[in-house]
Amino acid sequence: MSSFEDPALADIRVVNAQGEHRMGDRDTREDAIKLAVDAAKRNALEQVAVYLESVTVVSDMDVTKDEIRTYTAGLVIVLTQQVTTTLDGDVVVIQANLLAQMDTDEVARAITALRENEDARVQLAVLKRENEQLQEELNTVTQTLGTAATPEQVQQAAQKRKEILNRVQSNAMVSQAWTSWVLVSPGGVPQGLLNSASGLSPANPHIAVAQQIIAYRQPRVPGQPPTPGSRPPQMPKHEMIPPPGVSGASRTPNEMIHRAPTRPPQVNHPRGGERR
Repeated sequence: MSSFEDPALADIRVVNAQGEHRMGDRDTREDAIKLAVDAAKRNALEQVAVYLESVTVVSDMDVTKDEIRTYTAGLVIVLTQQVTTTLDGDVVVIQANLLAQMDTDEVARAITALRENEDARVQLAVLKRENEQLQEELNTVTQTLGTAATPEQVQQAAQKRKEILNRVQSNAMVSQAWTSWVLVSPGGVPQGLLNSASGLSPANPHIAVAQQIIAYRQPRVPGQPPTPGSRPPQMPKHEMIPPPGVSGASRTPNEMIHRAPTRPPQVNHPRGGERR
């Protein structure tokens, strides 16, 4: 079992992360904002991972740097997001500034829970590897867009880049759904996250896998073996909301903020062969 910082000493860590994109002649502002925000989010996750490496004490169960990055991706909460536009000579620069936080105690519980849940562990690792590959493809297609010689090539490269950006965001939501299911809502399907992921990338195969497994299996409570004929109680699941002071109108994926709602009333189901 892993041993982490004493929960009594666990704290809420807040990080400020930046990302930017220097617009080319064929960049749209929408894509430039997505690229800048994506860079800022990766910056925030890296800051969190580096911090966790410094406070995590490993005993019997080794927690590698790669595992920390894999398991904590769905636990970083974006508090605020600000996008600004500046000029550097003749170049338009889109800058994104994020304020994000994470709870070290929650991270410790999440790592323990995810290490004991093979379904979530495998899928999170697959999603992480795919997003790393997508980042490489994103860099390549951005270069291709800048050197495209015909309108058809420009259109193809621009469309490909949009698809990659949407797939990266979709995968991030699927990762958060897995974390939510294991840590926050055993017995509850984080359908809102999966629906949003599907809206961004309808062909994303990871969504169907998550829906199938999450809908029909219960994650094991860390440190407790499963009891025949019983299921863990339901807990609240993450919901997606607009920031404070903003109406519930539809927002772009880059403007969405995730947080856990207050605990709803517990629902008890009959014992026996029925789900609890």
